[in-house]
Amino acid sequence: MTLQLTHRQSHVLAFVRQRLEQDGQAPTLEEIGIALGIAQVSAVRKHLRALEAKGRLLIEPHRARGIQLVRESDPMDADTMELPLIGRIAAGEPIFSEARIERMLRVSRWLFRLSPDYLVRVVGDSMRDEGILDGDLVGVHATPVARHGQIVAARIDGDRFTIKRLHWQGEVIRLLPNSPGFHPIDPDPSEDFAIEGLFAGLLRGG
Repeated sequence: MTLQLTHRQSHVLAFVRQRLEQDGQAPTLEEIGIALGIAQVSAVRKHLRALEAKGRLLIEPHRARGIQLVRESDPMDADTMELPLIGRIAAGEPIFSEARIERMLRVSRWLFRLSPDYLVRVVGDSMRDEGILDGDLVGVHATPVARHGQIVAARIDGDRFTIKRLHWQGEVIRLLPNSPGFHPIDPDPSEDFAIEGLFAGLLRGG
């Protein structure tokens, strides 16, 4: 039987998994602390040791990035994954800020075209004709890189988070809705604009 994780342990595990998939290497203890708002490195180490004791991680001693994931033994784990549901994004906060993780959700991995790192709740119907509706939970594959025509999760002016289709030609970037009555977003060069990830799939009625 898999031992249940605390909320904090789930957040640490999700962040480690995301960094391993995105960067190909584990984060340092300091990076985990900064991302999740844990002030003391000793507290981060304590959570990692608890995850190791529960069979979710392996920690190589004397290595700054010596964290490895352990394949879970539950037969359902091959078909499911645990993802953080991200709440409102405040300006300057990292995606995995502890204060913004509403809860962890276990979902089927087969619902997604790309491997998602987190979920966000859609507000509004600006992407209705793409099949993305108000209240849906969208899976986001974290990456700052996107191509023209892809549906992206973007941050505008620090704290506005939106799902739109990317129109990128030359130096011109527009974020296009797909629903009558909504207008494209043209990020101002002076704004804090960033592509946070790619649309990976969605859950309805979350």
